[in-house]
Amino acid sequence: MDLLTQHGEELILLTAMLVAIIFFLKIAKKQHKKKRLLRSNIYDIDQLSGEDFELFLYYYYKKHRCRVTLTPFTHDYGADLVIRKYGKRIVIQAKRYRDRVGIKAVQEVIGSMAYYKAKQGMVITNSYYTQSAYVLAKSNGIMLVGRNALERMLEEDKILLP
Repeated sequence: MDLLTQHGEELILLTAMLVAIIFFLKIAKKQHKKKRLLRSNIYDIDQLSGEDFELFLYYYYKKHRCRVTLTPFTHDYGADLVIRKYGKRIVIQAKRYRDRVGIKAVQEVIGSMAYYKAKQGMVITNSYYTQSAYVLAKSNGIMLVGRNALERMLEEDKILLP
């Protein structure tokens, strides 16, 4: 075997090892983030980004044996998660807010139900809702999970579904 061939094989092996290391580091980082998110309390959630709040809900509902699909972060047609449990398909709009969540979030869920072929919808927030959000949600059968309910859900380690 000539020197050029030997160096080429060594370079291929080294490259494969490097790719494997990067792959395993990415998996380890994802697992670490998942564990960190699942340990979150309401005050930790207050500090999350909107995308991390969606990821938190994704991991939380998966932990409770729901089939969960995380929709794309953009162009999600009004739903951040689609959950399948007990033969039901439920769309969820996640709102990690500092202010009250208004009617727009409820409208987004109502609009997403047909697209995702869901019979039920929810909005989950770490905040509270406006009165108009409550009125529209009630008239359309949309479940609103506000700060107090989310905090109880975390403390009791259970899920809320319509």
